[in-house]
Amino acid sequence: MATPARRPSAQPQPLTVDFEALSYISRLVEAFQAFDSDNDGLVTAPELRGLLASLGLNKSEAEARDMLASADGDRDGLLSVEEFLDVMNAGELGLGALGALLQAAVPALESFAGGPDGVLGADELARVLGLMGTASAEDCAEIVACMDGDGDGTITVEEFKLMADLL
Repeated sequence: MATPARRPSAQPQPLTVDFEALSYISRLVEAFQAFDSDNDGLVTAPELRGLLASLGLNKSEAEARDMLASADGDRDGLLSVEEFLDVMNAGELGLGALGALLQAAVPALESFAGGPDGVLGADELARVLGLMGTASAEDCAEIVACMDGDGDGTITVEEFKLMADLL
């Protein structure tokens, strides 16, 4: 006899996430995007130097070139956002499980928000993640706050997807 499928509990369990780490990664991504002058997802050594300076890390031109060369995994002479996050040790922050959860929510969020350009607030995110039984309304408010670069209380589905892919 087959066992019945477990129903999610009525009250989602709080996530065990370091929201400061999520906020840190989000700030790094925003800084990267600000210095990616042609919006191709890649930065040059001079752009990297400006990016690092904006984060309070003043490097010489030679140091920025050396940093780029050592982190440039595909040897194209440019640094991708993923390579930049590796340089900044973002992978050591232990947010992989959150990334997997957020990636699983992307299809539902796209349909809920009307596509990748749609906007989400904490309530919309809570509805979707709540259906998955994985996050409380408070967790969703924290997630949106961490990813909300302009402070308007919303993020686009595309911004959400980018962060999910990067975690």
